[in-house]
Amino acid sequence: MLSPTRLRRPCCPVTALETVFFIFEKVGIGIRLILLYRRSQEKRTWERSMQVRNTMQSSAKVRPPSPLGGSRDILPFLRTRAFEGFVFLVTLLLGILIAIYFNWNRKPKQVRWILRFWSSCFIYGAKFIAGVNFRLEGLENIPDEPVIFMGNHQTAWESIFMTVLIPDVNIVTKRAAMSIPVFGWGLKYAPMIVVAPETPGRNIRHLLKGGKASIREGRSIVIFPEGARVPIGETRPYARGFETLYKHCNAKVVPFVTDAGLWWPSGFATKHPGTITLRILPPIEAGGNPEEFALKLERRVRTEADALMNVSTKPHQV
Repeated sequence: MLSPTRLRRPCCPVTALETVFFIFEKVGIGIRLILLYRRSQEKRTWERSMQVRNTMQSSAKVRPPSPLGGSRDILPFLRTRAFEGFVFLVTLLLGILIAIYFNWNRKPKQVRWILRFWSSCFIYGAKFIAGVNFRLEGLENIPDEPVIFMGNHQTAWESIFMTVLIPDVNIVTKRAAMSIPVFGWGLKYAPMIVVAPETPGRNIRHLLKGGKASIREGRSIVIFPEGARVPIGETRPYARGFETLYKHCNAKVVPFVTDAGLWWPSGFATKHPGTITLRILPPIEAGGNPEEFALKLERRVRTEADALMNVSTKPHQV
């Protein structure tokens, strides 16, 4: 005979219905909080972008889209939400495919193919749905051999774009990026070089080991020497380790710069139509002095990035 503590209460339809309503209520509260947070992020991003643009421009009227309201902002808002829905749908479908099959048969080549497919959907979804196009300059500067790409880092856009531009690329990424659905799974099993900010000494050893193995396999590397995203108008000292990678990998370094921060605000902020430029600079030959290389790279990237930002923020006459 079962004791009273082992007996289960039968499911009551009223109780189940109340539970469903309770869940929907909490989801609604969560959505409202997200919208409020997104609104505040839009305002801060817009104010910072306008401050940078105003300092770079001497005169002439600018026609910036304002996130504070107005008929001009309705269409970008709707296009951004449609783009986010598209990315969610692609992520959901790929997530199901990964859970059913690829999570049990994750060969690196297949993982990198899925990662590149997701990234392509993201980049071209941004282009055709949100209206954020891209322009490539200096493709002739990419050698036909595995190299190390180093450039400025403003947003998540350039990280995702590099997985589309360079087949089988190996990106030096933070462990926190592993939490991104599908994209983080691809970073983990591609595999990419993962570093942790709290263990700098171990990071350099891991970077050297993974970097040399990647070049031997014929995979190019992407590293952001600043170590984190840097908002437009700000600077950050270059992190240590990238010059050591240059010294021991015996590979050319291809610098690049982008102005993605002007057109790709962080988080859920509304994306306004524009064209992001990614400029590939002439490669730096392997075998040079690491200290001289570090100074040369930083000077070239910062100079080219400033020049690109000055061109990108030329005012639109009204």
